[in-house]
Amino acid sequence: MSLSEVSAVAPDDDAVWKPLPNAARRINQILEKPRKVYVTRKVHFNAAHRLFNPTFTDEQNCDVYDICNNFYGHGHNYDLEVTLAGIVNKDTGYLFDLKILKKLLEEEILSKVDHKHLNFDVEMFKDTVPTAEVIAVVFWDVIDRKLKTLNLEGVELYEVRVFESERNFVVYRGE
Repeated sequence: MSLSEVSAVAPDDDAVWKPLPNAARRINQILEKPRKVYVTRKVHFNAAHRLFNPTFTDEQNCDVYDICNNFYGHGHNYDLEVTLAGIVNKDTGYLFDLKILKKLLEEEILSKVDHKHLNFDVEMFKDTVPTAEVIAVVFWDVIDRKLKTLNLEGVELYEVRVFESERNFVVYRGE
């Protein structure tokens, strides 16, 4: 029998899967052994910044930051990846509902940095040189603080990745 013949045949009543009564079900038996997983949400934002340390001389800033010290700043199309780690919940099959992580990132990060100048428009970068390294650390602190308010059991922030370009990115794991 070919695949097209199989899909054209309607199943008879005996061939249709019928759920067992709740008392007889054993859901997610594969999770009887605790399984640690890592789930990641990726988001995108556009922002400008100037790499400039006000405690340096103009010459030092030019030497250290080169073209990234442009007086008016420069922009990037950033990608941010946030990874959570923990044991999968046997009942839900989830570690963490990614819709909640999406909303958290939109409210706590994207709404504050997208299409902004990080040096001037974003409070979380006040008194910093907003390098990709600093951005990753600041984002970690913001996300970790918010996750802790959710009182999640067994879920931890594992990693923050900030991609400044396809070739340049920073990984921070809270260390």
